[in-house]
Amino acid sequence: MNRKILLPVIIVIGGVVAAAALVLNPNQVSDSPPARVPPKVSVIHPTLIDEPLIIDSQGTVEPAHRITLAAEVAGRVSAISDRFQRGGAFEQGDVLFSIDDTDARLALQRARASEQQAAIDLKISQGDFKRAEELKEQNLISTQAFEQAQLQLARAQAQQQATLVARQEAELTLERTQVKAPFRGRIENESLDVGQFINRGERVAELIALDAYEVRLPIARDQLAYLDLPFSTRGIIPKEQRPIVTLSGEFAGQEWLREAELIRTEAQIDSATRQIFAVASLPIDSNDPTLFPLGLFVKAEIEGVFPQQAYRLPRSSLAPGNRILTVDENNQLWLKNVDILRLEHDDVVIQGGLTPESLVCVSAGRTVVDGMRVEPVMMDAQ
Repeated sequence: MNRKILLPVIIVIGGVVAAAALVLNPNQVSDSPPARVPPKVSVIHPTLIDEPLIIDSQGTVEPAHRITLAAEVAGRVSAISDRFQRGGAFEQGDVLFSIDDTDARLALQRARASEQQAAIDLKISQGDFKRAEELKEQNLISTQAFEQAQLQLARAQAQQQATLVARQEAELTLERTQVKAPFRGRIENESLDVGQFINRGERVAELIALDAYEVRLPIARDQLAYLDLPFSTRGIIPKEQRPIVTLSGEFAGQEWLREAELIRTEAQIDSATRQIFAVASLPIDSNDPTLFPLGLFVKAEIEGVFPQQAYRLPRSSLAPGNRILTVDENNQLWLKNVDILRLEHDDVVIQGGLTPESLVCVSAGRTVVDGMRVEPVMMDAQ
């Protein structure tokens, strides 16, 4: 048979057979609606907070005490200690520099001579007064002569007291020609050289004490609520209430950690930043190899309050209106109002309303209806 005729015949026969099969075996269509597949949602258990809240801040290491050194007497500088240079360290009582003491020594000699002369005059006046008393008892001198002897004695006593004070002043002036360190510290800067004439009160150096360093830390006003301090606290914080501060800074390719304490708060809000500054005190141990250098920028973590029944959740779990989504034992999704204690970078801290076994949804869709069924998928809490 011709191939052109055979191919259409085969196609027609196949179509007839397929139509007959469909007619003889109709599909059974169910009248019931298809089963709804609940959407999958990611859930986590809330993390119970078992440590104090941390307030982050930063600042620069500065000396706790800094003074301007000035000469107490005028004169020409005769000697300077090798430690009297920028960065030089010294102990309390070390002689930093000396002023020519020639004039001071001569003044002391004059004062001592005047004191000796006054002592002689007093002795003479005492003898004269004693004789006047004896003559007065015998009515051999007039009352005027006796009173004159009394005045001479009083004058001699006053003169001796004046010469005593003058000698003490001369000794003090001589002592002040040796300029000594008032505390253990370091030279921050100086402007002095041998042969230079300086006046009394002239500033010659800046000294910093090495008893403690301080770091001035800015704290946002809303963060103050997380510090365990009474609202009325201003200035010095009582010893038993001082929060612990962990300072960290990078220096010489290494990260250094030191523990300090918050010792005081400033009693005003900074007008430029609208923040309050607190001061952390860092005690100094000269034998500590990890001693922070002055001027180092450090980060600070301040220990705050220890919250009760508080949980940390990722921010993705937070729904509009300060609510979160929870999944119950029947796999139903519910919106729950919560008290937000603190918003952090990637987390939110809430207080109350949950247990460590609660399931909190972190990936719900845009359309959420109370009571809707879901398929919870557990994921690790971040």
